[in-house]
Amino acid sequence: MRILSAEYSALIFYLGSTWSVSAARTNLFFVAVSAAGVALALISNASHFSRQFQIFALAVLLLVLVSGVFAMTRMLHAHAQTVLHIQSLNRIRHFFTELDPGTKPYFTLPIHDDEAGVVGSTRSQPSLWAMTYLPAASMATLAALVNTFLAGAIAGTAYLSLGGSASMALVCAGGTFVIASIVVWGWVFLQLRRIRQRLVVRFPQDH
Repeated sequence: MRILSAEYSALIFYLGSTWSVSAARTNLFFVAVSAAGVALALISNASHFSRQFQIFALAVLLLVLVSGVFAMTRMLHAHAQTVLHIQSLNRIRHFFTELDPGTKPYFTLPIHDDEAGVVGSTRSQPSLWAMTYLPAASMATLAALVNTFLAGAIAGTAYLSLGGSASMALVCAGGTFVIASIVVWGWVFLQLRRIRQRLVVRFPQDH
């Protein structure tokens, strides 16, 4: 009992640390996005949207996109750690109810380590989309959304810098946005699916 209580406290600490680091990394990414937007707005007014500005904007957007991809990857890794910690916490609570079954009605959080137990505090039914309600996965999907817009902006800016028209640059940006959405969101949900498949369930709902 004392050993598992100490383990429970340690898991709570690590879970909070994981969420805090995830939030900090997400905030850092969005600070970079905001700073890039302000810088591009100021420089565009001074340069009157010249070709030199377009090349500069392309470099800045590429840098922000790379940062966004790394942030998204880190968030998904943090989500995998979050799932592991929540599973372990649920197992310990399950042990407590085995010691004293009479305490079971007093537990608010889940006592099973299956997928429904992992997302039990956010969604009652397990699904791939329900996983995105956990903090780290939610931040990863938000970063993915921004990355798709960045990809479209990069494509449109690159087309303009090559001498294309504004209308065709808009079409190019829209097409790239659609393609990037398919690729980025497909990759994110593939990673979430892999995390679901790696779940090791020892105490399911019918246990």
